[in-house]
Amino acid sequence: MFSTFKADVDRYLEGDTSARRLLMAWFEMSLWAIAIFRFGKWVQRCPIGIVRRFLLIFYFLAYKLSEAISGIRISSESEIGPGLVIHNFGGVLIKGRIGKNCTVVQGAQIVSRADGHNRGWPTLGDNVYVGSRAKILGDVKIGNNVRVGANAVVMRDVEDDSVVMPPECKIIKGFYRRKPAPPRPVAGPSKEES
Repeated sequence: MFSTFKADVDRYLEGDTSARRLLMAWFEMSLWAIAIFRFGKWVQRCPIGIVRRFLLIFYFLAYKLSEAISGIRISSESEIGPGLVIHNFGGVLIKGRIGKNCTVVQGAQIVSRADGHNRGWPTLGDNVYVGSRAKILGDVKIGNNVRVGANAVVMRDVEDDSVVMPPECKIIKGFYRRKPAPPRPVAGPSKEES
């Protein structure tokens, strides 16, 4: 629990460990929501039954308070790797499997579909960015190094190193691996002009 939450805080701080930045981290509601999620996962693994029950009550109350204040709902059934960052809290719903170093922005939803089709949880790889108000729905697999643009709705698998662009949810494959095209030769004066 502590090592994964430390990775979350370190990624939030982005190397800036100044006293002012550390103080600001204590008041960041998204970090509180992540800490409560990590605590809940730790409590679920607690081997002592009576202690686990007491801690589950405390976790449930803290979870509901955090949800009411921050608008962030991270299901205790989720599996999330270290380095999670949530920017601009509010309206964030997460219930799925997420790899390392994921960034989620305000209003993003990573959940199962409610229409009865493809009802599994989304699976996100490492280094995924989910833009503002983006929706990742159902049993889809999002590869590593994927950027999901703001307001995109993703209901199909996305390969590694891709960008998902709204409004038609266009997937640009291999976006981050492309090398720049060589410059085109400049056309000189034609022989007819000379």
